[in-house]
Amino acid sequence: MRQPSASSAPAIETMLAHRSIRRFKPDPIPDEDIRRAIEAGQMASTSSNVQAYSIIRITDPAIRSGIAELAGPQPKVVECGAFFVVCADVRRHMLLTRQSGEEYDAKLEAFLVAVIDASLFAQNACVAFESMGYGICYIGGLRNDLNRVDELLQLPRGVYPLYGLCVGIPGEDPMPRPRVDIDGVLFENGYPSDDEVMRHIGSYDEVYERYMHERSGKQATWSAMMASKYTKASRVDVGPYYRAKGADVS
Repeated sequence: MRQPSASSAPAIETMLAHRSIRRFKPDPIPDEDIRRAIEAGQMASTSSNVQAYSIIRITDPAIRSGIAELAGPQPKVVECGAFFVVCADVRRHMLLTRQSGEEYDAKLEAFLVAVIDASLFAQNACVAFESMGYGICYIGGLRNDLNRVDELLQLPRGVYPLYGLCVGIPGEDPMPRPRVDIDGVLFENGYPSDDEVMRHIGSYDEVYERYMHERSGKQATWSAMMASKYTKASRVDVGPYYRAKGADVS
């Protein structure tokens, strides 16, 4: 059996080269490439093989335009070669419990499993797309108005749209965004002290500020951005929407 080696792992090189692409060429993606990437996505780990996810490809221009508008507006939703909505999906499980004569009764754990399953699936699919030379960008702005998304897609109970996904041929070549140093996220046998956490954040701020200046000429630290982001709740209607669609978070 071949011994594991990072030096012979092209998947790692694909992951390390990731950049979110926000400008795409209009070329469509061949169906066979889409199906191959989704097939790779399906091979992600899934809790107890529940496979609690689905992905909706949006080809209707009116639906794409509607999502692009509510998500920002974000023109890339319309311009990319393919656009998808990634969903946590327990609809199949609801139907199966009904068929067996039972009542579907799965609380927060089932919703968490579905969200985790869907995200593992989506990331696998994204790595597959990137390995073929495509660029990707997740669209969290989909959650700006989930009721409108629900109206556009006519989703049944038990299907929870999480985020959009743009895929296409890159129309830009942005520099990779730096991440927190690995020692700031890789711990051993427990969590570090707050002083150590803040030390790593301080080091990252220096790197991030240089990145922002090179990218846009702006002076901004990660600390300031995060402090601003988490001082006021956003998208407060997300919880009520998911509960209305069948997510029991108790």
